[in-house]
Amino acid sequence: MLLGVSVAIGVSGCNRDVETDKPGDHHYDDKLAALASFEEPERDAWAMPAQVVDALGISPRMDIADIGAGSGYFTRRLATAAPDGTTYAVDVDADFKGYIEAHREQWSTPNIVTRLAVYEHPLLPRDSVDLVFISNTYSFLQDREAYFTAVYKALRSGGRLAVIDWRDDAECPRHVGCPKPSQRVANAIASAELESVGFEVLERHDFLAYQYFMILGRAVDHVKTPPEPTPPDADDAEDAGGSDDL
Repeated sequence: MLLGVSVAIGVSGCNRDVETDKPGDHHYDDKLAALASFEEPERDAWAMPAQVVDALGISPRMDIADIGAGSGYFTRRLATAAPDGTTYAVDVDADFKGYIEAHREQWSTPNIVTRLAVYEHPLLPRDSVDLVFISNTYSFLQDREAYFTAVYKALRSGGRLAVIDWRDDAECPRHVGCPKPSQRVANAIASAELESVGFEVLERHDFLAYQYFMILGRAVDHVKTPPEPTPPDADDAEDAGGSDDL
C-alpha cells in the first residue's frame, strides 16, 4: 500500500527522460517506480502539504482542479479540505488516473473525479471550478499561453490559480529527480506569462525551500472601482452658488 507524499507530473525518483528542453518531451520508464517515488514519506518534509493546503484558504463547497495530479498526493488533501465540492484529478497519464480511481475510497475522498487531459489543454469546462492547483507541472506544459487561457476560462468569478514550481536557483531535494535548471521556468517568467493572459498575483509564499508558490486571481475580478463622488451638502452648495444679498 502506497501512502505518503507525491507531487504532480514532472517529479520522480525513477529514470525519466529530461535531456531535452522541449516541454512535455519526457516519459516514465517504470510507472510503478514513479508512483512509489511520488509517495515517498520523506516528501512531506519539503513539500509541506499541510501548510500548502492551509495557505489556499479552501472552503468546504469548493470545486477544485489539481492539474498534474500524479498519484493524487495533493488531490486527496484538496478533496479532504473541500468535502462538499468536487476535486478533479487532471493528468495526461492513464496509469496515474487509474491509480487515483483505485485509491479514492481508501482515502475517504469519494468526491475526487478523474479527468484525462493533454499537454496542450486541461480539458476543463468553462466556469467549472473555484480553484486550479498546479504543482511541479508548469514547465512541462506546451503552449502555456493557450493552456492558461483555458484555465482562466475554467475558473468561476472570484476563482484562483495556485502555482508551485521549482525555483531556478535551488537544488533538488535529496533522492528526487527534478528538471535541470535550463528546463525550469523562473518565478518572474511564470508570473509575467500568467499576467499576460489576465491573471494577477495575489499572494506569494516563501516557506518552501525548493519551490516558489504563488496564488493568482483573474485580474477582472480584482479591479478597484473608484468611489462615487460625495455630493455636497446643502450648506456647501449654497456657499458655492454665492449669496443673493448685495
